Amino acid sequence: MRTKIFRVITAALMLALLTASASSALSLKPHTKYTLYIGLNDGKTGRPTYDQSDARRIFVNIAGKYVDGYTIYDAEGFWHEGENTFSERTLVCVIIDASEEAVRKIMDEALKLFRQNTILVERSKTESEFYGGSN
Repeated sequence: MRTKIFRVITAALMLALLTASASSALSLKPHTKYTLYIGLNDGKTGRPTYDQSDARRIFVNIAGKYVDGYTIYDAEGFWHEGENTFSERTLVCVIIDASEEAVRKIMDEALKLFRQNTILVERSKTESEFYGGSN
């Protein structure tokens, strides 16, 4: 009899734990993420076109025309040519769920305004949600 009661209590506790963990699970949804790497050195002279704060302000004006939200941060890119190492201040922009057309428009404007030859763009499938807490 004690064994039966113990089993019933154990089963009830396990069910409660499973229900609690299922209700607190994240509700991630599939999204497309674009990451743009925009160098800030002039494509011809190799000299900086803008300082980081001016570049961010300019990029915000460009991106705001085509997408509702994005994240930008400062980075420094490096590359090697033979024995030489070069670096370039870079803006990195992450955009979730924009159309490819909108991303292309952003890049086209950024290429001109930042006097770049190319912009590195990554596209990946991801899952995300705006998490607002457990309850």
